[in-house]
Order: sequence, then structure tokens, then C-alpha cells
Amino acid sequence: MNKKTIISCFAVLTLSVAFAGQAFSQQKEKGDDEQSSGQFGHPPGTWDAVVKDGIVNIQFYARHWSNGRNFTTAELGTLPAEKVGTFGLTRESGKLTFKGVFQDHWGHGTYTFEQNAAFKSYLEQKGYSKLDGELMLAVFFTDINKGFFDFMKDNGYPSISNDQFKDLAEQNLSRRVLEEYFALFKAEGYGHQSIDKLVELREHGVTPKYIASIHQMGYKGFSLDKALELRDHGVTAEYIASLKKMGDANVTLDQAQDLRDHGVTTEYVASLKKLGYPNMTLDKAQELRDHGVTVDFINSMQKLGYKDITLDKAQSLRDHGVTADFIKSINDLGFKNISLEKAEELRNHGVTASYIKKMKTKGIKLETLDDFIKLRDTGFND
Repeated sequence: MNKKTIISCFAVLTLSVAFAGQAFSQQKEKGDDEQSSGQFGHPPGTWDAVVKDGIVNIQFYARHWSNGRNFTTAELGTLPAEKVGTFGLTRESGKLTFKGVFQDHWGHGTYTFEQNAAFKSYLEQKGYSKLDGELMLAVFFTDINKGFFDFMKDNGYPSISNDQFKDLAEQNLSRRVLEEYFALFKAEGYGHQSIDKLVELREHGVTPKYIASIHQMGYKGFSLDKALELRDHGVTAEYIASLKKMGDANVTLDQAQDLRDHGVTTEYVASLKKLGYPNMTLDKAQELRDHGVTVDFINSMQKLGYKDITLDKAQSLRDHGVTADFIKSINDLGFKNISLEKAEELRNHGVTASYIKKMKTKGIKLETLDDFIKLRDTGFND
């Protein structure tokens, strides 16, 4: 008989349309599924789901984790609509039974998982240990069965350690997902990769689709480690495409990564061009970002009347701490139409609006900003 592991069931939840709307949009490059840990504000043993294009994305909630997986409607059979009903899915590792309801493609309810004791015994005989309920549920989600091990052996993995087995299950490295990796490795000349490398790629969201998308942008021959680096730094094919549209058709992967790290975006460059800098280059945009020159900073200067401020001057002002508020505070003391060079000079010498006000309260009456600079340079501050 099968050993039954019941995950606590609670009353059916009221489904949040906000969640349902995000269920597909939040799918990462990792693949079909999403896994994370922590408390999620849902009682354990409950689920939320959204149905789209024949795929049911189900988010499972347990005591210490939340796990999202995709199933086809064919796998799950008839889904209960309008009123509460049951449906399920049986695999070699066990049976998952759902209770709940779907309305307008959104679903919610409770679930239980029943392990297949015979299959668990088979895994133990192969040397796998610590097969708790959570791991067995991951094995079920990944659809690891007896044939899975023959498949791995046929692809050059005759031995799978206990830790590797756990990683394969928890990262949803199913036969279908692995086939996609193997096909990519063969087609692109990556050769045979270790299980640990497969797990690392999966953990970091480096899917075959991700690598193929970079290849399609014209970048061939980069290593899997480079793919990991690019993914970790948020470089996507879409981002590279945006860089090319901004004027650098020959941007390298290293440049794209560097630009991404420095926060250079399409919006940033486009906004600067709109402010009157049509010849903006990606290198200059990166330099400006490094020095903290924002669109708001330049816009604030232009609003003060410095319409012809150059990007180099904006960068210099930012480096010296000259802001629109600083200039305005000097203007408010009666010193109008000061040049940006003079504003920078004042800042460099420590002549601020508060310093000028302090000197005036002491009865020191000076006519020009140069006089205040000379006074400040003497060290007079009291």
C-alpha cells in the first residue's frame, strides 16, 4: 500500500485577482516554474492558480516554502468550475489531489500529496536518503521516475549522488528540461556538462532559451560561465537590442554587462537626448551615470536658466556638489545670474548661502561673491 503523507488542509481561500494576473508575468528565464522559501501569507496545503493557453500555473503553499509549477490541462483533466470539486494527478512517485474551484480562469483551494511507498523504497535501494515529504513532493513535481535514471545514464550520467539527486528534484530539472539543455550543448558545441553545472545554470536562470536568445543577437562562442555572469548582471537579449537601437550596433557582451551594471537604460539615454543632447553615446551615458548626473539634475539646471549647459559641465558640477538648490540659495541673497563656473568656485571654496548670511549677521558687508571667497580663504569663519 502507498504511504500517505497528508499536507495540512485549510479552508478554501478567496482568490486574489492581483495574484492571478501576476502568475504568468512573473515567470523568470528560469523556465516554467518558480520556487522560493519563506512565509507568504497563505496557510500551508493551499494553492492558487491561473489557466492560460492550455497551461495551468499552480502556486503551492506549504509551511516554509512556496512553489510554482506548470501543468497542462490534459494532465489535470476536467477542472471544477463554478462550484468546489476535486481533480488530481498521478505519477510514479505519488498522487496529488486538489480540492477547489475555478472561475474565469482563476482557481484556488487545498491540496494533499500521497507518496508512492514502493517508489520511495526504490529510491532508498539506490542509495538515496533523507527522502522527507518535501523532497518527495519535489520529486513528484519534477516527475522523476525509474525511467529518469536510464535517461540520465544514456546521456552520460551513470551515477548521481544524493546531493545531486536532491538538486535535480528541487530545481525541476525534469527530463524535458534536461533534453533542452542537452540539445543546446550539442548544437552549440558546449560538450558534456556535469550535473553540478546543470544545476548551477538552472539556479541562476540560464535556460537554453536565454542562451539561444543571446546567440540570436549575433553573439556566438561565449562560455557557459559567461552566460552565468551575464544573467547575474541582468543582461538580456532585450537589453542588448535596446543598446543597439541607441546607436551602438557593435556593442560587446562585456560592454553590455558594464553598461547594465552602471544603470544605463534606454529611458536614461532617450531622456538626455530629449533634453538637447542628440549625440549622446553609450560611453558618455555610462560616464554620466558614474558621476551621478541624472536627468532630473540636468533638467533642474536648465529650469534655472542654464539652457546651454554641456554634459561635461554637468558632470563637473555634480562632482563638486553644485546643485540647483545651491545656486538658487545664492540667487535668493541677491546675487543673480551667476555663471556655472562661479557657482563651482563658490562650492570649492566653501562659500554657501549660510556662510554669507552668517557673515552679514556679524556686520560684514561685502559687495561681491569674490569678496566672500577671499574672506573664506583667509579662514575667517567666526
